[in-house]
Amino acid sequence: MTNIVRIPVSALEVGMYITDINNAWVPDNNLSRKGLIKNAKVIEQIIKLGVTEVYIDQGRGKAAEVGLSLSDINRRQAEQLQALVARPYERPSAKSVFDQALVEAKKIQSEATELVSKVMMDAKLGLPLDFGPAQETADAILESLKSNQNALLCVTQLRTKDRYLLEHSFNVSVLMGVLASSLGFHGRELQALVSGALLHDVGKIRVHDNILHKPGGLTPEEWEEMKRHVTYGEEFLCQDDSLAPEIIEICAQHHERLDGSGYPRGLSAEQLPLHTRMASVADVYDAVTADRVYHQGMAPTTALKKMLEWSDAQQLDKNLVYQFIRCVGVYPPGAVVLLSNHRLAVVVSEHPSLMDKPVVKVVYHLDQRLLLPPYPLDLSEHACEVTITRAVDPRQYGLEALTLLNAAL
Repeated sequence: MTNIVRIPVSALEVGMYITDINNAWVPDNNLSRKGLIKNAKVIEQIIKLGVTEVYIDQGRGKAAEVGLSLSDINRRQAEQLQALVARPYERPSAKSVFDQALVEAKKIQSEATELVSKVMMDAKLGLPLDFGPAQETADAILESLKSNQNALLCVTQLRTKDRYLLEHSFNVSVLMGVLASSLGFHGRELQALVSGALLHDVGKIRVHDNILHKPGGLTPEEWEEMKRHVTYGEEFLCQDDSLAPEIIEICAQHHERLDGSGYPRGLSAEQLPLHTRMASVADVYDAVTADRVYHQGMAPTTALKKMLEWSDAQQLDKNLVYQFIRCVGVYPPGAVVLLSNHRLAVVVSEHPSLMDKPVVKVVYHLDQRLLLPPYPLDLSEHACEVTITRAVDPRQYGLEALTLLNAAL
């Protein structure tokens, strides 16, 4: 790791070796992102992608004169997260018990994904948008979040690769609801933001499946077509002149970046309203935590650290990333954590103010390599001597996150 440094693309040279440490430059792009730079044309292609920084391995290629070491970056991220943990933050109190709210949350997820599927099919067939059901779904999501947001956040982690597009739309709407509510949005404006998040990827239905689900690298032409999903979605939504402008803007701008490196218009900070910056944060988080045919998802806490890095690089709004972390927690509901007693547990409920002391469900005994009958453990209880050692990716133990989530939920 001491050989790995982050450099600006302007410092890239032939002979350098790009690593896959930062392999989510553009979450919807599945171009190969690692290997030895053999000619200047490769550097030109990277720059055309809008990439501003890359990681290089100086032990496998030419060294750089500028850059920040990976160890320094990791230390800075840890310090930023620790500072957030130490800062008091009051989350909304749950109005219903978790298990009861979870049943309702799963029902809402099913109904929402069915709705997104229908809207996308209507878009494909050239039928007009029926916005009423989307509003009703947004209202149901918001009502569930008021009741117990932990349940809906846990459900966003219950997903399968072949339903990514539908589940991603639902997940982003939930995350938008959490973030927007924490910022004081309410009423029709809050409903519009959640509705816009629910419909933000509707244009992907017009991108051919051979491109959308291609397991290998996209050609430059295929990547240009992939990026057009934003324009396709905007065109579809603009047919309904009764839609709130925020809904259309979320669709049109959720891939724009503060530094101007995004698409389709290359807008920069001063041109991006608050709600589209919020959509970018929610969209990126869910995209990089999901397993896809060409992308192995990050653990939730790892994703939050990467988002801090991207906000440092002026791609995501730093204030919104900080607020997002305060909302979902350093150990978000659905995250898998290693406990000090050598058990694995799934976070199911955040403490109202202490980020490092959530309620978890213990599901796996590491020493015995055995799935356990799940049992809750409130780490904030005075008599509880168990603490979180760190967030983990279950795959490092030969386990699947979905297996542990299903056991806990």
